Amino acid sequence: MNQYPANTFFFLAASGMVSPLGINTAMTAAAVKANISAYTLSDYYNRHFQPIKVAALPPALFEGQDFDATDWSGSHARKLAFITTLAASQVFTSAPPAAPIPLILAMPESTTTRQQEPGLSNHLADSFPDWINPALGRRIYSGRAAGMEALAFAFDYLYDQPCEFILVGGSDSYLDDLRLTALDQEDRLVTPESSNGFVPAEASGFLLLTRNPDKALVVNGHRIVLHAPGIAEEPGHLYSQEPYRGDGLDQAFKKALASAPAQPIPRIYSSMNGEHHWAKEYGVAYLRNRQHFSESVDIKHPADAYGDIGAATAPVLIALAAQQLLATAGDHAYLVYSSSDGPQRGAIIVEKIAVE
Repeated sequence: MNQYPANTFFFLAASGMVSPLGINTAMTAAAVKANISAYTLSDYYNRHFQPIKVAALPPALFEGQDFDATDWSGSHARKLAFITTLAASQVFTSAPPAAPIPLILAMPESTTTRQQEPGLSNHLADSFPDWINPALGRRIYSGRAAGMEALAFAFDYLYDQPCEFILVGGSDSYLDDLRLTALDQEDRLVTPESSNGFVPAEASGFLLLTRNPDKALVVNGHRIVLHAPGIAEEPGHLYSQEPYRGDGLDQAFKKALASAPAQPIPRIYSSMNGEHHWAKEYGVAYLRNRQHFSESVDIKHPADAYGDIGAATAPVLIALAAQQLLATAGDHAYLVYSSSDGPQRGAIIVEKIAVE
């Protein structure tokens, strides 16, 4: 079990994102709250000759770029580099560091992911040489839960370092021929005739963290703190022969909830993407920990609006939770969790505290 001092947490200094629903955190949060969907039928047909549903970034976002963002076979790396730079620039515009800082980047877990993606961290270091120190960088390859593991790495190895800020983020796109072909072989893509699957999407999300309350984001007299995440593994994950019991997410909840305030938590932000087995996993984790939640706890799974965004999931969910928490007077804390196709599971308490 993770062992951290009781008062160990990071303040949120800024967030940035690009999603199929918006070009920043506020736009995406507003669209999710309004139940706007980015789903559309694509020109990609599965092996049963059915068009799949996707949630793509708007083509207008890429106007003036020297690549075709609709080319799912040749533009993947350049599109990811572009949206990664765009999301990270929002963070640095809000709170530019005085010296280069560590970057922890969440990465996809799929073995079919194109090999250019490890270059994202180098691309960011080249794009922001005054703000990112590549020597302090780390990449974590576990997909949806990678952002949670990135936060755990920050707590474990960087919390006591003399860093003004730490940058945690992830960028991903399932709209790539190699990845779609692999998912099609597993019958995991949603079509007009099949609903037990997920809608592949793309996004980038970043969180700027600090230990200094004077550097924290302040809205309506409150700051956001991120407590130490709970990290666990599910023996019966999608690619395992073990029974799928939901024990991994249950343990991630328990570890995260060790830092929870005494007041019941009214809302959960989830990585559920529409595939049936994720609902079973959530049910197990919630029932075993329901004493920590309000009787009418609200469960949010924004992938219903913007699709499955892979390695960008955790930072985007945390940023959306923080945005909602700051805007909701009566709420004090939310739980955010994310589950990978593989064994990794992660959960975290996002809390709002008043400025003293």
